[in-house]
Amino acid sequence: MKYLVPAIAGLALVACNTETGSTDTQTAAAFTPDVSAGNIEAHIRFLASDYMGGRDTGSDGYEIAANYVASQMRLLGLEPAGDNGTYFADVPMQDVHADNDYNRFSLDGTEYAQGDGVVIWSNPSVLEAEVTGELVFVGHGVSAANRGHDDYADADVDGKIVVVLGGVPGGVFEGLSEERAHHNSSTTKRDVAAAHGAIGMITLTDWDNERTASYAEGYASLPAVRLTPATGPSGYDDIQVSASVGADLAAALFEGAEMSLEEATAAMEAEEPSFPRFDLPHTVTMRQRTISEPFSDPNVVGMIRGADPELADEIVVLTAHLDHIGNDGELGRASGSCRSSDEEDVICNGAVDNASGVSIMLETARTFLEEGTPRRTIVFVALAAEEKGLLGSEHFARNPTVPAEQIVANVNLDMPVIVYEFSDVIAFGANHSNLGPIATRAAAQLDVAISPDPLPEQSLFVRSDHYNFVREGVPSLFLMTGFSSPDPRWDEGEGFMGFLNTHYHRPTDQLDGELEVLFEQGAKFANINYMIAREIADADERPAWNEDSFFGNLYAGED
Repeated sequence: MKYLVPAIAGLALVACNTETGSTDTQTAAAFTPDVSAGNIEAHIRFLASDYMGGRDTGSDGYEIAANYVASQMRLLGLEPAGDNGTYFADVPMQDVHADNDYNRFSLDGTEYAQGDGVVIWSNPSVLEAEVTGELVFVGHGVSAANRGHDDYADADVDGKIVVVLGGVPGGVFEGLSEERAHHNSSTTKRDVAAAHGAIGMITLTDWDNERTASYAEGYASLPAVRLTPATGPSGYDDIQVSASVGADLAAALFEGAEMSLEEATAAMEAEEPSFPRFDLPHTVTMRQRTISEPFSDPNVVGMIRGADPELADEIVVLTAHLDHIGNDGELGRASGSCRSSDEEDVICNGAVDNASGVSIMLETARTFLEEGTPRRTIVFVALAAEEKGLLGSEHFARNPTVPAEQIVANVNLDMPVIVYEFSDVIAFGANHSNLGPIATRAAAQLDVAISPDPLPEQSLFVRSDHYNFVREGVPSLFLMTGFSSPDPRWDEGEGFMGFLNTHYHRPTDQLDGELEVLFEQGAKFANINYMIAREIADADERPAWNEDSFFGNLYAGED
């Protein structure tokens, strides 16, 4: 058996016989694959057809799409790597919503119903709970030792309810968009509160009474898709009740305290800010009941076993999400997501988002099989429920169908915007590990540059599936088409932002309409993706976090 190590940046092409250990070296120019644009078009046409109904989570269309990907994996010759020898790995999910009639908030014995200045949120892990505790104001609820800031410093919150402001402290994360996004996440704030022993969390907002009532009737009461406790422990297990309160009730929580809410926020926003934290002289009781309807969708998982006896146990995971947001009709779980202004076209087909990514991933697998078995094992995963909150990737990253400790890298494809000729790509995560130079070398072979995040305010680093692998300590890349283009249409608003503003999550993200999808650009993107994955899979050393990586130090620790 042979595995091929393609040349990188003009190096030789080496074929190694794993049975004899001998190597044959041939001089070669820089190797680049030749992915078929026609194959990519064929995949996208099927996955983005009206028959899929928008591939919404829990829908028949998603099930058809999953079976299509599994059949393609089998035709290619990938080994099944899902549950019980199949290509499918179920993701246990549930539709949840708050029981508005049951939920209550009591401040020193004065009771507030759901929507009466307060919204009590559902809990996917603990379906019914009641907590009573004293209150402690902890600023933004951010603990960032590496930046010298800790809202919990000297605060005793054990067995108490923390009161936090949204957002992050001004100035602390200036120019650090990825860290800012991490600390601004409600998941992070809930986990930090739980780690300090809190039993509940109240988030302060500036909502007026009308807006609070609207949130209670809308976001809290409409079904949302969440993972079940089968995925594993989360901050929801300890913070069993969390609520958001409107402006009037927020001010009331500070009555009799050493500072009013207005004074506290003014201190934090001053030119030379201070960050007060103090007890609030009140006791709150909160209760919640969550209505749950369990269901499941599969991730689709195929594998190419590595050929090098010393490296084959190490696994590189390539991912792309298969789901989209459904349609504006009655089917599926996407009501509120897909909105159509065309009565005759109510389907959000998701051709670019993310049939393109899945198609590129399938053709990357084909190229591996054509060009030679990699040294490391590669697992390809078409992910479920990304649009519902990165759920398929969270479940897989925490409960992989392969040994978790052997996963050494993740490369994720989410919405490559192949509607213009791109001359750069964004590699989110490139600055955190030695995957960055690998991406640079791969792109350079096609005269494509690697550019920094052009939309730091969008916090894209924490909004795609790779982030769940990062949270498990795995060096990861998320590839996206960049903002540079020789295409003259770019200046006419038809580039990346043109897609985002006109077609993203709309029925026009489809083929054969006003949006022109450039399949040859998909092939170019696939070539880059393949070369990145190939070098990772064939390198002598496994990927490693940079010493100064915030996420590497946070999640990988001594590993």
